[in-house]
Order: sequence, then C-alpha cells, then structure tokens
Amino acid sequence: MPLERAQKSELRDKVSLANKSNVDEVAAMVMEARSTLAEDDKDYERLSGWLSDLEVIKGGKVVGRFGDTA
Repeated sequence: MPLERAQKSELRDKVSLANKSNVDEVAAMVMEARSTLAEDDKDYERLSGWLSDLEVIKGGKVVGRFGDTA
C-alpha cells in the first residue's frame, strides 16, 4: 500500500532540508516508512532514492551540485 500523501510530503520536506546535523534522524524516518512498503511499490523506490540522497549529504556533499553525485 503506497504512503499517504501527507506522510510522503512530510518526509520529502525533511529530506530536502536535511543537513549533516540531522541526516541520520531523517534517514531513520525514511527507512522506517520504507519498511512498511513492498519492494515493488513505487514509493519504496522513491524512498530508496531519498536514502541515496541522504548518503550524499552525510558525506558532506550537496545533492545536485556539479561534481557531487547522488
């Protein structure tokens, strides 16, 4: 079952505002939400991408900036 719109929106906002000081907390929230989804769910794939973005942030880089990879 896909995530509710409000939950997805809240997580998206937290991911977009994540920084090195809160990246682990945000990643934990995303992983918790992803654990409720089937692997073939489109939201599972979306949250997996967000986790990849958070790993970039954790590494001290900026997602989407030239030279930094997501």
